Amino acid sequence: MTQMQKPYLVDSIIGNGRILASLTKNGELVRAFWPTIDYAQHVNQTLAGIRVNGGPIIWISGVDFTHEQNYLPDTNIVVTRSIGRNVPVEVVGTDYAVPDVDVIVRHYQVTNTGNQEIEIDVIYFTDFHMEESPIYQSVLFDDSAEAIGHYRRSYWAFIGGQTKPFGFQVANVKDHLHERRFQGGDISLGSDGAQVWTSPVAPGAAAEFTIFIAFGKNRDEVFANLAQVRQAGHDQLLAQTRQYAQEYLATGRKIETGDERLDTLYRRSLLMFNLMADAVYGGLIAAPEFDPFYSRCGGYGYCWGRDAAYITTAIDKAGYTDVGRNFYRWAMRVQEADGSWDHRHYMNGDLAPAWGYQADEPASILWGMWQHYLISKDEEFLRECWPSMQKGADHLVATIDPDTDCPKPSRDLWEERFAQHTYSSAAVAAALLAAADAARHLDKEEQAKVYAAAGERIRKAVEKLYNPEKKSWYRGINLYVREEIYEMKKAAGQRVHTIVDDHGYERHVVDYDPIVDASLLGISYPFELFEANHPAVVSTSDAVKELCTQPGIGGIRRYEDDHYAGGNPWVLCTLWHGLEANRRGESHKVKEALEWVLQHQTSTGLLPEQVDKEKGGPGWVVPLTWSHAMFVLLILEYYGKE
Repeated sequence: MTQMQKPYLVDSIIGNGRILASLTKNGELVRAFWPTIDYAQHVNQTLAGIRVNGGPIIWISGVDFTHEQNYLPDTNIVVTRSIGRNVPVEVVGTDYAVPDVDVIVRHYQVTNTGNQEIEIDVIYFTDFHMEESPIYQSVLFDDSAEAIGHYRRSYWAFIGGQTKPFGFQVANVKDHLHERRFQGGDISLGSDGAQVWTSPVAPGAAAEFTIFIAFGKNRDEVFANLAQVRQAGHDQLLAQTRQYAQEYLATGRKIETGDERLDTLYRRSLLMFNLMADAVYGGLIAAPEFDPFYSRCGGYGYCWGRDAAYITTAIDKAGYTDVGRNFYRWAMRVQEADGSWDHRHYMNGDLAPAWGYQADEPASILWGMWQHYLISKDEEFLRECWPSMQKGADHLVATIDPDTDCPKPSRDLWEERFAQHTYSSAAVAAALLAAADAARHLDKEEQAKVYAAAGERIRKAVEKLYNPEKKSWYRGINLYVREEIYEMKKAAGQRVHTIVDDHGYERHVVDYDPIVDASLLGISYPFELFEANHPAVVSTSDAVKELCTQPGIGGIRRYEDDHYAGGNPWVLCTLWHGLEANRRGESHKVKEALEWVLQHQTSTGLLPEQVDKEKGGPGWVVPLTWSHAMFVLLILEYYGKE
């Protein structure tokens, strides 16, 4: 058993809040997470193929077909049209997750485009590593279910058709692909299986094949799920899934911009939020995981409190305050005893792999709780949140450095540097001022005074961090660097010093970090520490535009010398600039940002994290929930006020 090398970028996703699955543009299902949207990912490889008149298998996702893919309008149903290059067939694949049953439906309509009747076999090969493990796997054929089963401990998957297969094989499939009915079998220590269904197809006619991938925590549960969807059938399940999406969109806030491209992407974003909100625990995933071995990044299939604060604010403003409420209940459960929130978490609340404490994470959650109240006006829920807000605010007050009046050093929001970051300071100040507003609203005047004073103290410290040379705020102060960087900065006449940390190690520190960073826009939006027309706010916005715009393709990088994943412009940073400019009514900048985003979405309407700086289009991570959140915020805050 070998682990398949999979593409980093995908083109579409489907799910139901418990299942989250990713597909490539050619319709290959490459990942499927269950029973939560972050864990576990069970698919090593799945392949659908056809055999014409008993000939060799032609894999539908391969080079023998051309492919087009899109979502059915205003749904999370993916349609992939595959046209044979040298075979007289057209295959339309329809993929979706059933809303109320943990089953993925893969429906294939195979049309005979030739002028003679043909015999069509549809082959479905599955290699499942249940619970993300290449070892201790078993695969079987369940006679009662008439389905291939994969299982490991309490993770089960049954793969079955609408009808009994013409043939099947349990394990060691690839040695027998040339055989029409394969070799059958009962149960094996292995991870691969295959099934085949067959039908004659007249010229111009079509045959339909439905394949179900059902999940369950034991054999009885997965059997029942498969039986339920078989009884309903594809047509009914498709109608139910479409209706679910329509009802979901109907409960959200409707916006008509006058540009159908924006309206379509707005609705797509709302539907995408529905896939990225975990229905079991309430967490919000940053992106479907695509790099589990950390080969090119540190992974994305987790919940960050910072991302989630922006996402929930967008979701709340779009009318889905129940999603925001579920998230903040989740956040209260995972809060640390000292009132902090750590770097990132799994959906079940366990601490995920981390780089270290980030001050903006707990600050963002506190700020977001107050935003949720301002939008929802849910007095009872604010009172439910208050004990957590109080603990979080007390924690943030305790982190203030008496020498700088900024929060003590931590990782920055990009998780690359250790310093007293200006963005993090702004987030903490905004969180404390929000906690003060909440305390005041709840008649807790003494606590309101403490938090307001602490927030104002940090705000004043941030105001002093303006760098007239760059006409922008400093990115931060007291930046920890490697010794060689320290010596280089020292030789250049920059202010540096060393300290001895709590463990007795000498650390090399640069006093000021002058790099212009898009996150500095956060001082103005969303944290609003200063008026929109404050000279430092305006000049920082201009500096970000000037120094972080990517030549040629456009869009805004995270910061001047960004090299991550090739140093591409980011969708969220470009939208961030539009959101900040919108505070001053600079509509031309808003429309410029939105148009750029429209030009670089995927063909299926998903927003990546980055845009390829050479050729445009997705450059890294598809979809990024934070990107969609910034788009929705800009649409609502610009067009929602018109």
